[in-house]
Amino acid sequence: MGLLSLPLFMSAQTQTAATKEAPAVVSKEATHEILEKISHGLDESYPFPDISKKYIATLKSQEAKKAYQDLTAEQLAKKITKDLRDVHKDVHLTIFFSKDYFDRLTRTVTNTSTPEDAKKELEKQRQNNYGFDAVELNRKTSTAYIKISGGFHGDQEAFEMAASAMNMAAYSKNIIIDIRDNGGGTGMMGRFLAGYFFNAGDERYYLHGYHKDRKNDIQEWTYPFVPGKRMPDSKLYILVNKRTASATEGFAFAMQKMHRATVIGDTTAGAGIAGTMIPLKENLVVFLPVKMVAAPGSEEGWEGIGVIPDVPVKGDDARTEAESIIKKEQDEATAKTK
Repeated sequence: MGLLSLPLFMSAQTQTAATKEAPAVVSKEATHEILEKISHGLDESYPFPDISKKYIATLKSQEAKKAYQDLTAEQLAKKITKDLRDVHKDVHLTIFFSKDYFDRLTRTVTNTSTPEDAKKELEKQRQNNYGFDAVELNRKTSTAYIKISGGFHGDQEAFEMAASAMNMAAYSKNIIIDIRDNGGGTGMMGRFLAGYFFNAGDERYYLHGYHKDRKNDIQEWTYPFVPGKRMPDSKLYILVNKRTASATEGFAFAMQKMHRATVIGDTTAGAGIAGTMIPLKENLVVFLPVKMVAAPGSEEGWEGIGVIPDVPVKGDDARTEAESIIKKEQDEATAKTK
């Protein structure tokens, strides 16, 4: 996905943000302005016009019924989100409350971010290793296990971190990439990781992004260059669970459709429409979906469905299952040589 996708874990955290003072009720005027801004964004950019019309009609109807009056900002966010999802369950379309995020996003939108803002964000990502938790090598089975539980990032240092992990795994015959509990991020990282599993010069049509204005559609391809050794012959296993969402679902979906990976675990979240963050008012932010992501040459994606694993098991058991498959295949290969 070209645009930053909302990690679902961020939504959960920000909506429960604590405040020291008793929250005030959002005024009728501010509520109207919030609803108008959401409606305008849906009308301008939501990739499915028929659904966006229903969304907008619902917001107008609920406002006329005074359903949004006498609510705090946090309550208003939850109420609007619920009403929209009752129309169509797009798990990306979310309104959430976060003063810190609203302030930071507003400074970005108005180009008033400070060097201190950038420094704090950089330090946060570095402490999180850009989402890469661990690389474990099993020499006995020639298996590399790579855990990526943080979001997918598209910064230079994020790609360097990814390259380091992939280079550690480079000589393993089996690669396990664990994206369980990874709520999303930028699709660029998925395309970068995918590039390691094809030969140089063998770029693959990874995903297709559909916009409301089809002139803005995007073909997404694996990258023609990745640093280090490629692994076109290594067997790839991708571990997922119900909290694997958005861009990380896209990685599992694309590699599965290209018949380049075996996906193991639970059916994923089903968040298949990429989008962007927009500050509203009263410390509210909307994540507005603007691009439906699907398989090349079709409109088949994972929105509302999730990625269906090749090997369905409980998410907690996915790694054990992958290692069992690897061991079984090696035992069978050894038996044939005797």
